[in-house]
Amino acid sequence: MKEAMAFAGSILILLGALFSLLGALGVCRLPDAYSRMHSASKAGALGAILILLGALFATGGHAWFNVFLAVAVLLVSAPMAAHIISRAGHMAGVRPKVGPLGDALERAKDRSSNR
Repeated sequence: MKEAMAFAGSILILLGALFSLLGALGVCRLPDAYSRMHSASKAGALGAILILLGALFATGGHAWFNVFLAVAVLLVSAPMAAHIISRAGHMAGVRPKVGPLGDALERAKDRSSNR
């Protein structure tokens, strides 16, 4: 049983490292600040959560409360931070490379200013 927990912990840590690497590659390769921020916040948070769960398995569950708190903080803070930073960037004039759907935040600002 102990070996299976250690093996599962190793697999989770490797998966977390892979997701973190993919998030870092996304930050380097994606075209605009918003895409890069999406990559960093989503893949980075998932990678960190998987690494924390792997550490939980590797310790045999002894650090469950610390891991629970860290995962809760990551799940709450990563999406909120990305949202707040992207809105601040948009208000500062950093525009995304838009596709066929356009810039929804710009349209919402235009609608609210016309009222």
